[in-house]
Amino acid sequence: MNGKADVNQRSGDATGELLAQMHRNVAMGAESLATMVPGIRAEQLMTSVTGQLEQYADFTRQTEKLMRLRAVEPKQPAVWERAVRRGGIMVNRMLDPSEKNICALIAKGTRSGAEQLQDRMEESEARGCAEEVSALCRDILTFEEEEIIRAENLSRLLDR
Repeated sequence: MNGKADVNQRSGDATGELLAQMHRNVAMGAESLATMVPGIRAEQLMTSVTGQLEQYADFTRQTEKLMRLRAVEPKQPAVWERAVRRGGIMVNRMLDPSEKNICALIAKGTRSGAEQLQDRMEESEARGCAEEVSALCRDILTFEEEEIIRAENLSRLLDR
């Protein structure tokens, strides 16, 4: 393979891998939030979670559009992985049903996903990822950082 084709192959893989991680991140974030909704009673928290779910849906659409353009198949998390995550959230909510705890779960889950996505983005960009994909990834990360702050602030507010 010549040098130019090799670079294109590496960047294509990097772009596809980042898109897959972005899709996984927003899908898992939305699913985790949906698992928490039944325990939410505070209007402010419900409004925040609803807005976050809407934004995740928008990011899912944008990510899937870029995936279609690049012939990358979206992969759903494994059934066992989804069940373990949902079960963990439900048990945690049963042990502490407070909305302060729900805020902490949201912040912790969002932070974990954002850290994984940040790592993948840095790795993919070093390999030559498409700028359009990197830009959307940065938008997702900015949104998630804002949501972490919002959840932590709501936790302090609801604690009063």
